[in-house]
Amino acid sequence: MKVSYMEEFDVVIVGGGMAGLSAGVFLGRAGVHTCLLDGTESSLRRVERVNNYIGFPDGVGGTELLERSREQAARFGVRVSDESVSSIAPEAPGFVVKTGTSAFGCRFVILASNKRTDLATGLGLSLGGHGGRFVAVDADGQTAVPGCFATGRITGIPSQAVIAAGDGARVAIAIIQQIRGGYYVDHDT
Repeated sequence: MKVSYMEEFDVVIVGGGMAGLSAGVFLGRAGVHTCLLDGTESSLRRVERVNNYIGFPDGVGGTELLERSREQAARFGVRVSDESVSSIAPEAPGFVVKTGTSAFGCRFVILASNKRTDLATGLGLSLGGHGGRFVAVDADGQTAVPGCFATGRITGIPSQAVIAAGDGARVAIAIIQQIRGGYYVDHDT
């Protein structure tokens, strides 16, 4: 892969399901320079109707929910790109995330795709839990690799969209607090 330059972000999110998109919305609203790389592999794309997502009393199509969430993240300044990640490597002061044609430098990376456990093991993270497919995280979503967080199904939480969205928000707030050095709350005015 030939890369002419590397774009820099505070956070790169790998995965465009509800956990990654929710993290993106919260990071974007906080003014954190964020890129979300989406290989469009979310299982939610195959769900005809999601009937248990709050705010949609008649249900919503899985693809529609993802597309509306992408629009919301982009509205708050998140760069959303349909690129599949080929590698993540620690490089001071954070990480280099590579796709087939691009490279992104970041201080924090969020693993938000349970389809890409290879990226976790490539960082030296062990997989465990049911079927040996989950990454261990602390209460803030931090993995054993400093600056690397994980959210959503890759951490072993249930796969329901609303649960994944809440988990993504939790991880985003933990990162925002690290960046700002103190308590953070996101309330509309």
